[in-house]
Amino acid sequence: MRESRIMYKWQNTSKVLLAVSFLVCGCLIYLLFRSKTLNIYQWSLALGISTPMEHARGLVHGWVVSDFIRFSLPDGLYCAAYILLIDTIWSDDKRIIKYYILSIVPIITISSELLQYYGLVRGTFDIADLLCYLVPPMVYSGNLVINHFLYNNLKTEEL
Repeated sequence: MRESRIMYKWQNTSKVLLAVSFLVCGCLIYLLFRSKTLNIYQWSLALGISTPMEHARGLVHGWVVSDFIRFSLPDGLYCAAYILLIDTIWSDDKRIIKYYILSIVPIITISSELLQYYGLVRGTFDIADLLCYLVPPMVYSGNLVINHFLYNNLKTEEL
């Protein structure tokens, strides 16, 4: 029993570390490769890290970074981080409300991108953004299905 509790804590710790890594990577992409007019630059000023960020921007100034990495990947990283954090916070809860809360950000982001396509929301539709919003909930859902299938098969097999 103690081993399963340790494994449970390790899984949750791993999910939080992965979520934080996704958030940091997404923020770094914004800070290093995007326009200084974004709100994240005001936050870096408030946190007192604008000088190191300017130095880092100078170091990567000549780098060629694809538009996908610069504009779309951070969105997918943020969405994945949200899913991981909500899944960890509600890890013991199997009620349907957990999945409603978990799906809030993916639904909003996917809907927003689709509404941009139809001109109902301000912004520019981008298929890469849509894919980055779709992948994290699809991976999470696939993982749920696989784990449910494996758990039920292992539970019914005789040892």
